[in-house]
Amino acid sequence: MTLAAATVVGGGVVAASPASAIGPVQCPGGGAKAYGIELWMSGWQLCYAGSVGAIYPNVDGVNLVTSQWNNGIITANGSNYNLYAGGSLSFTSAHVSEVQIV
Repeated sequence: MTLAAATVVGGGVVAASPASAIGPVQCPGGGAKAYGIELWMSGWQLCYAGSVGAIYPNVDGVNLVTSQWNNGIITANGSNYNLYAGGSLSFTSAHVSEVQIV
C-alpha cells in the first residue's frame, strides 16, 4: 500500500492516507450479495467495497463476479472485463489478479 508522507501544516500534522480506498469487507454470508464487488468461488466468496482504487486478490477458482453499487474493471486470466453496477461476469474457474472500482 502506498502512503502519502505526513506533513506539519500550521502547527498540526496532516496524517498519511492510503493511495487506494478499496478494501476487503465482511461478506454477508448465506449466498447474499454485498453492496460492493464480490468474487464467488465454489462454497465461498470475497467482498470488496470502498471508493476508486485497485486491489490485487490473486485468487483462483472464480466462477462469478457481481456488483450491486460499483462500476469496476476485473482482470481475470490476464484480460480486463468491465463490470457495471447491478451486473455480473461469469467465468469457469478463473484466476482474478486485480479488482478495480472506477
